Amino acid sequence: MGEEMTREARRFVSFEPAGDGFVGFASIELAVAGDEDPEVTLRQAVAAYSRSVAEMRSLMGRIAAARQQGRVPARLVWDLGDSAFRLDAVLSDLGLQLDGLYAHLCRDLGVKRKWLEKALTFRRHAPDAGLVATSLNWGQFAKGTRRAARALCRRASE
Repeated sequence: MGEEMTREARRFVSFEPAGDGFVGFASIELAVAGDEDPEVTLRQAVAAYSRSVAEMRSLMGRIAAARQQGRVPARLVWDLGDSAFRLDAVLSDLGLQLDGLYAHLCRDLGVKRKWLEKALTFRRHAPDAGLVATSLNWGQFAKGTRRAARALCRRASE
């Protein structure tokens, strides 16, 4: 997810739906090279991913309800992107990186990749929640997301 992700090398992890939760899979490298117990690390990663997906599904429900009302607050979309960034930070702390972030989240949230890319781009280029007033409509940012988010940051710094 950009510069924030270029920390030390991380091992890949992936998750598959299983019943009401997820099962985590990691490369053998995690077991061989890791200082921590790989089973504990993988359990922590599954718990973090499950919490994040639950939070994002809740946000998606709120976004869908707002869409039916005809107006999606940009802050809800920002919050969804922020949840993905926080997931990455937790996995990074475990020395892990999600193998195919967009594929995982599109599958588990039921959203289109392009829409998810825009949500994460919006969060990446408007990194402070305080910039995104609750009165702002997502429609203002849906096209030209990066440019619009940067303009929002510039206006805030003036």
